[in-house]
Amino acid sequence: MKVLLPLLVLLLTLGCDRKLPERNVSGIEWREEYHSALREAEERSRPVFLYFSALWCSWCREYEKELSRLAPYISGNFVPLLLDSDRDRDLFLSFGGRGTPFTVVLSPRGRVLLRFHGSVRAEDLKDILSLALQGSVQPTERKEVFTLERVDEKTYNLLLNLYLRDLESRYDPSFGGFSSPSEGGSLFKWSTPLTYAYFLDIGAMEEEVLFSLKKDIEFLYDPVDGGFFNFYDRTRAYEFYFETSKSLRVNALMVTALLKAYEETREEEFLKTALGTHRYLISFLYHRGSGCFLNAQVSDPDYYNLPPERRRRRKPPPTDTALIVEDNAKAILALLELYRITGKESFKRTAFGCAEYITDNLLTPEGLYRYLDVENGKRGLLNMGRDIGWFAIALLRLSKEEPSYRETLLKVLDIKPSHEDWVSRSMVAYVLSNLDRERARRLLEGTDVVLSYQNPDDMVFLLKVLENLIERDEI
Repeated sequence: MKVLLPLLVLLLTLGCDRKLPERNVSGIEWREEYHSALREAEERSRPVFLYFSALWCSWCREYEKELSRLAPYISGNFVPLLLDSDRDRDLFLSFGGRGTPFTVVLSPRGRVLLRFHGSVRAEDLKDILSLALQGSVQPTERKEVFTLERVDEKTYNLLLNLYLRDLESRYDPSFGGFSSPSEGGSLFKWSTPLTYAYFLDIGAMEEEVLFSLKKDIEFLYDPVDGGFFNFYDRTRAYEFYFETSKSLRVNALMVTALLKAYEETREEEFLKTALGTHRYLISFLYHRGSGCFLNAQVSDPDYYNLPPERRRRRKPPPTDTALIVEDNAKAILALLELYRITGKESFKRTAFGCAEYITDNLLTPEGLYRYLDVENGKRGLLNMGRDIGWFAIALLRLSKEEPSYRETLLKVLDIKPSHEDWVSRSMVAYVLSNLDRERARRLLEGTDVVLSYQNPDDMVFLLKVLENLIERDEI
């Protein structure tokens, strides 16, 4: 049933009981709209200092302290533009964003002069920015691209072998995980739960996957509030850096990987941690006004460094107020796996409730919105490829429980993405491979696959869809 917008905004406002603090980012008078900032830059003949932040990101807070030391310099020489890596996802991805903080400097006419990830000291940043003012251009990053000329077993075996060799070289035998740099890809600090689950599915590197999951539980799982922190830096063996934010995207995928490990081993630790992660999501990110989940709980190292008894007396860090389709689709899949493993109907009811909310409020005649901000009722970003792909996968799984979801699934599959990449195309093709094999094949053929991917999880759905098509051909 459709919800009237005024009532919707009221319900959303009432449902958000842990509001984010007001932020004064670095004392800089930031512009917040991309196109108007570009117009101003051209009119004033100034470059654009574009900073992508995230509300949950602790490194961003460190970077902003450095930016505050350069506030007069940045305001006097650039048009400062502040965007959110989650809410402005199309621009973030189009500029090559992989993580936050992410800085891009544009010429007055919008040409990329330089870009970099991470926090930089003020004195070093000033030296870097002086290059932009002189018109220096960042070299193009090397990308190895494989074009899918044919969808067949030879292509699948080639990509699978490349993937396995790459992850064997990335594997860390001391601390687990496939996050080290390799010849085929750059450093990636986050866990790779899709890769974990896929390897357990195909029987590859099982010992390494199970060891990695146990290390993730040891280092990343919060025994007090539950849930997984976003990442730790495995390259610092004796001084771990923890990103103390907790996101829906990480925790939902970790539930699925843990349940797969439990099915393979019957080790109670995996099931117990999956259930604890679900309790975290319900306790801290679940939004009662919608039946879906908020984006992330923000970073707060001071809170997490307190002894457990003191933490329990303190108010926990607040949550970002965005409901994001891509990550709620991952939560729906995790809930349905919990239902499949435990048989508890409450998991299925929550999954159905969230799917119905997205269908009623974010799937519109214009297409699929990426997010809704529960603080102000604002919807944003239409028809992003990753949202279409993940929601389609969730709907495919939902339709196995309730066939009426198939109609919604077909509607989503007909949406033309405004921004897609080879990963989101693989996701849609994976869904189509379960419904219309020839349409899936047509969609994949000619796709350029970036082999120098940063996140190993990006390759999983491409391999899964190739498997599906090959198996069906053999039948």
